[in-house]
Amino acid sequence: MSHLIASVPGATFADGSVADVELWASSEPVADDAVFAAMVVVTDATGRYAAVYSPRRREWGIPGGWREPGESAVECAVREVWEETGLRLDPEGLRVFGHESFAPVSAHGRWPERGGSMQLFRCRVHVAGGELVAAEPDAVDPRWVTAQEFETLSGGQFWWPLVAAAMTPER
Repeated sequence: MSHLIASVPGATFADGSVADVELWASSEPVADDAVFAAMVVVTDATGRYAAVYSPRRREWGIPGGWREPGESAVECAVREVWEETGLRLDPEGLRVFGHESFAPVSAHGRWPERGGSMQLFRCRVHVAGGELVAAEPDAVDPRWVTAQEFETLSGGQFWWPLVAAAMTPER
């Protein structure tokens, strides 16, 4: 079952591009051919969250990024978390939580020309988070933060309502 959390008309990105974005909570994955990126809300055993800073987007967020050719959304999520934090996630531990649906408004942008979705997963690591280390320059200064610290860093971003919903404990 899908639930629309928010509609964000005219979301403007760091490169000046614009898209209408819908934030959806859903336990059903988006078809891989419609997914251009994947992100993961990673929680450690103490309830802290993995956060990374994106110099390109000029914002703090969760680890994730673009799919590579031939890669599934799950494979993308696992690879991106590893590149941006050094954490090796078990693909079986990822749970689909929702997606961001992008409909381009401007003629340019980092999403596909036709738009598409960013698949959101969540994953709990069953140990207290150790040191996080970024291996790629597109996400730097990874760290573990509390929910309150994360909201202070990212609460004003258009995507925050979906990530905040994914941060609620699973039932």
